[in-house]
Amino acid sequence: MKLIAIRSMEENILLCYRKWFIMIAVASCLLIQPAQPAMPVQAAPVPDVWISIKTSPASEAETKLHFRSSRKFDPLAHAAHRGPVPFLPVTDTYVTIGSEEGGISYWVDQEGNLYNSETKEKFELKKKDGKKLLDYAAYARSAHYGELIPWNDAKQLIPKKAKFKVTDMETGLSFHVQRRAGSSHADVQPLTKQDTAIMKKIYNGKWSWKRKAILVQTGDRQLAASMHGMPHGGDGIPDNDFSGHFCIHFLGSTTHGKGNLDPDHQLMLRKAAGKAGEFLNQASPNEVADTFLIALKMREQQLMRMSFSQANETQLEYFLKEDAITGINKKLPRPAKITKDMLTVDIPVDLSITREGRREQRCTYTFHMVRESASTPWKIGSITMIS
Repeated sequence: MKLIAIRSMEENILLCYRKWFIMIAVASCLLIQPAQPAMPVQAAPVPDVWISIKTSPASEAETKLHFRSSRKFDPLAHAAHRGPVPFLPVTDTYVTIGSEEGGISYWVDQEGNLYNSETKEKFELKKKDGKKLLDYAAYARSAHYGELIPWNDAKQLIPKKAKFKVTDMETGLSFHVQRRAGSSHADVQPLTKQDTAIMKKIYNGKWSWKRKAILVQTGDRQLAASMHGMPHGGDGIPDNDFSGHFCIHFLGSTTHGKGNLDPDHQLMLRKAAGKAGEFLNQASPNEVADTFLIALKMREQQLMRMSFSQANETQLEYFLKEDAITGINKKLPRPAKITKDMLTVDIPVDLSITREGRREQRCTYTFHMVRESASTPWKIGSITMIS
């Protein structure tokens, strides 16, 4: 776990990741009011506030920012509006007020509003308070995620024979590797038996082609990338219990052979950069449908939630429970012609789906895409499935 501690005004943010330290100067604290004359009364206890960043609610990799507010940070008292909501936001940002373990926790949306996940109640903060909350969350996000840089730049930072650290965005586990080859992406190998064991643990003890969002840490840089977990091809490092190499992709990396972009890798490295939501907010209906199918195949539940309209939570829950899929081959249609006034469009996709212990299923999923207005993102309203 990464920890950022804000101790008081004019002090520094301490960003600590094991033995990695970055000092970031800070000139103000969240929700600070102008100084008041001292009063001859005992001050109320100063509450602790914890901002937490993680790629999904279940993620074990977490960055926390800790500070103490100069006044009571209580959404019940300072919210401009409060009320029940039918759905919680899809978010990577959480706030706990009080002790780290025993405080009250809230989910934070893109405007800095808070949601009680137990009561499904929204606390709409005053704009200045929400903005300052998001400003501090941005510090934690910059520490949690990696830089999204093109392969042509990344390969200069990790030249052949370079050694670097890989960290999985979900488990938080790290291991060390060496780049051995690769011209369009990095072909790498774990350095030692211990590194191989950690990598295999990330894949639940079984090698897999499944793509995973990772951070590549080299020098003082933290890069967004994607890896798979299947040893293949040439070897090079002896006695590391890893027969062959595995691949790491960066933005714009291409595959062996045909030299195509791998959409699964490209989606995962955007997740590692904290940019998956930004990508989906600008995506076409076809791209949203494709993202959902990639996420379904790789059991990336948070990406599935990002793709789906929350108004159809029942069907989304059906897909979230789907855990037997081992492969999806898809044939997306030509992109539909979208006019600026369109708010709905249907995207039929022919699929071949394989599941553990079962025969291949051929079917058609028709994605009923919706958006609230011409300026809002496309979402999956529902999916019709025909075998």
